[in-house]
Amino acid sequence: MPKPTKPVVRLDSPAGIKKAKKKTSAAPDPIIKLAIRLNEGVNEALRSLIRYRGDLSVMAIESLESVDLATVALVSVDEKMVRDTTISLPRPLHKKLKKIAEDRGSSMNILVNTGLAYWLAQKGAITLR
Repeated sequence: MPKPTKPVVRLDSPAGIKKAKKKTSAAPDPIIKLAIRLNEGVNEALRSLIRYRGDLSVMAIESLESVDLATVALVSVDEKMVRDTTISLPRPLHKKLKKIAEDRGSSMNILVNTGLAYWLAQKGAITLR
């Protein structure tokens, strides 16, 4: 014996209300998640800034775009680092960092720390020596 089917009710859209069409626009650049280890001093200054205004990834992007990482002195690899922090970067910026790191014989981690250090120094949050 076949199972009885349950009644199904469907709602009609009221007259005059049209379904919203999805806006089509150019797809944004994909985001790359990058796990970095921040220098202790950079981490401390950055975390205190975040308490007052926003997202770490936004600050990282701003710093990496405002500092000429191809020419500035890099932060020392001997500095004490903290545990991993994940930042989200647009793919073009990630590719740019990767190329600069290869050209300079450095890691992307050191470049991110360098960008953040110079950016924080410009804001008066840390002092570079």
